[in-house]
Amino acid sequence: MSEELALYTLTSSLEIAHHLRRIINAGQMVTVFSNHGKSFILTRLLAVDTRQNLLIFDIGSDGNMNRLLLTSERNVLVCAPEGVKTQFSVGRVKETTYEGAPAFVTNLPSSLIKLQRREYFRIRTPIASPVMCNVHDYDEGNGVILPIYDISLGGVSLVTPEDLPGFDVTQIYSDVALDLKQAGTVPVVIEVRNILRIPQRNNTVQVRVGCEFKDLSMRGQTIIQKYIAQLERERRAMERD
Repeated sequence: MSEELALYTLTSSLEIAHHLRRIINAGQMVTVFSNHGKSFILTRLLAVDTRQNLLIFDIGSDGNMNRLLLTSERNVLVCAPEGVKTQFSVGRVKETTYEGAPAFVTNLPSSLIKLQRREYFRIRTPIASPVMCNVHDYDEGNGVILPIYDISLGGVSLVTPEDLPGFDVTQIYSDVALDLKQAGTVPVVIEVRNILRIPQRNNTVQVRVGCEFKDLSMRGQTIIQKYIAQLERERRAMERD
């Protein structure tokens, strides 16, 4: 582990349990990556039992993914409660019941990464299957639809024409929708944070406008997590082929 990462790593069992209970109380969606990232489920943490060293979380909606999780020796759980990126790994998962409903149980993690910095894993969107951002309140309501270059839980980078006005730093748009295909549509508020101009080989300039999400809803976080996880799974599948 790097020295920088160690600064953000909890190793105290009491601190870990406290942070996990905060995630439970917030109702935060959690992505569980299993089988070396080849499969994943979206879930919620249900209970922390420090006496028995157990973590209980809900089953996923996909039965096949649930079965794959049970075969995985190491699993990585990721979420971002209140903008704090959290990641930890656990060992094997077993089936159990919690308050009369099916659930999963595993041992509590021995360490947990809790990044206070507002930095997020950012992923490029596929060129062959572009996703779009519809800025409804652009130009007094006339609107504009722009391709999404990359996306994270913190924001998006949009590709704009070189001479498109209205995207100056600190500009805020409040009626915006991200169309993430099968994952769903996410209503967001965006603030322009930076502008990057990249010369292209055909003597044109590609403009990428970096935008930050303002008060992203829990549902929005869940849809974006689902979309990012889906892209990661597709890319790993292509690498194996």
